[in-house]
Amino acid sequence: MLRLASRTAAGALLLLVGVVAASERTFAGPLASKETTTITQTTKPTTIRFSFSEKGHRGHELTRASGSGTLTLAEPPQEAGTTYSSTSATGVIKFHRWRVVASRVMDEDKFSMDVTSGDYRFRSVAVDLGIQGTVTKATSKSTDTCSTGSAGRFGLEQGKVKSRPDFVGLEMCGVKLGYTNGIAGVRAVVRVKVEPPTP
Repeated sequence: MLRLASRTAAGALLLLVGVVAASERTFAGPLASKETTTITQTTKPTTIRFSFSEKGHRGHELTRASGSGTLTLAEPPQEAGTTYSSTSATGVIKFHRWRVVASRVMDEDKFSMDVTSGDYRFRSVAVDLGIQGTVTKATSKSTDTCSTGSAGRFGLEQGKVKSRPDFVGLEMCGVKLGYTNGIAGVRAVVRVKVEPPTP
């Protein structure tokens, strides 16, 4: 009788071990084959908003320039001194330069330009923009041959330190001019805003 009870207990123990082993195999399968999900972060484009104005008076020559627009960059600018080109751009720039001689006004340049592209660069002392565009409206009375469809470029610089004043320059229609704030009767103001801000 004791021998039979021992066999029965041994059989029950073997059955329990088998159930536990089977249970471990059953749960090991799904855990081993569980897949991990990788989350990919996409880079959002960066918008550069700019505006500027310039008033100059050099002898008999007077100038007025103004404009505003946006540049879209594919990625946030991270490296100082690196030039980042735009993927798209919008905006309008107006420029007028004239002379007053013997009470007579003579237009040298007078045009409007649509912004078509640009580039952005930041440094510790200043932020620089290169703005390209096409003349959409020009007066036929100006002495320079800046007609509709002419391509040109404006250079803008916003100084971050007192020793680096704002600057507005242009190169188009055979004319290359530069205007630095506070020099030779020039008032130039450049504003650049990055959205979202650079870290």
